[in-house]
Amino acid sequence: MRLRRILIGFFFFVSIDCEDIKRPPLYSLFLTPNISGNIGVVTTDFSSSGRFKVLNPDLKTSYPGLTPIHSDAVGRYYNGKVYIINRLNRDSVQVLDPDLAFQTLAEWSMGGGTNPGDIEFAGPNKAYVSLYNSRFLKIINPSNGAALGALDLGGYSETTSASGIPDGLPEMSGMKIVGNSLFVCLERLDRNDPSGYFPPSGISYLLEIDIVSDTVLAVYNFPFANPVGKPQLLNLFGEPHLVIATPNRLGYISALDGAIVAFQLSTRSFRANPLYMETTAGGDLMVVQIANDHLGYASVLDASFNKTLQVFDPSSGAKLSTLLYIPSSFDASLSALLLGSDRILYVANTEFTRPGVSMFDTSNGNSLLTPLPISVDLQPFDLFKLQEN
Repeated sequence: MRLRRILIGFFFFVSIDCEDIKRPPLYSLFLTPNISGNIGVVTTDFSSSGRFKVLNPDLKTSYPGLTPIHSDAVGRYYNGKVYIINRLNRDSVQVLDPDLAFQTLAEWSMGGGTNPGDIEFAGPNKAYVSLYNSRFLKIINPSNGAALGALDLGGYSETTSASGIPDGLPEMSGMKIVGNSLFVCLERLDRNDPSGYFPPSGISYLLEIDIVSDTVLAVYNFPFANPVGKPQLLNLFGEPHLVIATPNRLGYISALDGAIVAFQLSTRSFRANPLYMETTAGGDLMVVQIANDHLGYASVLDASFNKTLQVFDPSSGAKLSTLLYIPSSFDASLSALLLGSDRILYVANTEFTRPGVSMFDTSNGNSLLTPLPISVDLQPFDLFKLQEN
C-alpha cells in the first residue's frame, strides 16, 4: 500500500506543469541510478524550462529524474560529474552529481547576457567556457567555479559588416582539447547585417590555444563558414581528425554553400575534400556523427524546412540513404545525434506530439531499434555520453 501511494504521488507530480517543479523529489534518488552506458539527455519545453534526463539503452527507457535546468542548454560529462551549460538568459554552468540522482551540486554565473556555448576541461582544476555573446574566453576551476582568467579573442572577430559597423564579437562555439591544444571554433557572424539574420561575414576560424600558457598558437581558416556544434574527435583515414559541420548560410537565408569538413591533426590543415557537401545533401548540414571511413550521419534542414537524417560515405562524399524524413508541416527537428560506444546512433526528435530519442544499430544495417521514440517527457535537445571521453 505504501509503494502504491508513492507511485500515485509520483505520477501526480510529473503531470503538473514544468514551472511548478522546483527541485527533484527525494524518491528520485532511488529511481535514477548511475549506470555505465547510460545517455544524458538535455530536454526543453522551448519556453520557460528544461529537465535533465537519463536514458538506459538496454531497457530502452528513460528514468523519471526531474532535475530542472534552463530551457536552452547543452550538457557535458567530466570527472564523474555532469556539467550543464545554461545558455542565454540564464548564462551559467550547473553541476549535477550522478551519484545523487543527478541533483544539482552547484551553479555558477558566467556573466549576464554572455550566452555560454560550450565547456572543455584541461584538468580537474581548469576548464574553458566559450561565451557566444562576449569577446572573452572564460577560464574557470570546474571543481568550485572560481574564475581563473579570460582570453580576449575580440581581435579575431569579423572586420567588415554589411552595415559598415562590425560587431566586435568572434562568436565562439564548439571546442575540443587534444593534447596540450585547445581548438575553438569561431563563427564570425555579422550581427549588424541589415537582414537581421546573422549571416557569416566571410571566413570562419579554428583557433589553436596552448592550455599551459593560454596563448594562441595558430589560426586556421575553415574552408566553409559557420562551424556549429561540438567538434567530433575520431580516427579517420588512419589518423586523428576533428570533424565539424559548417553549414554557412542557413535557415531563412539558406543556401547550398556548406559542408562537413575534417581537420587533420598531424598536418594541422583541413582535408582538401569535404566529407559531405550540402549540394549533395540538399540542405543545411546541422549535426554530424562519423562512425568510420565509409559511414557517416547528418541531420539536414532544407530550404523548405523539411528535416532528414541522412547516411553518407565520408570517403566518397556520396549520399547512401535517408533514415528519417520529417516534413515542414510537423513542428519538429532532429536537434542532436550521438554515436555511442555501443555503435548505436541516438537521435533526438523534438516532434511536439511525440518527442523522444530514436536508436539505430549502425553495425546492423542501421536497423531501427525503437519503433517509437523513447519518451523523455519534454523535447530532447542535446545528447551526450555519461562517461569520460
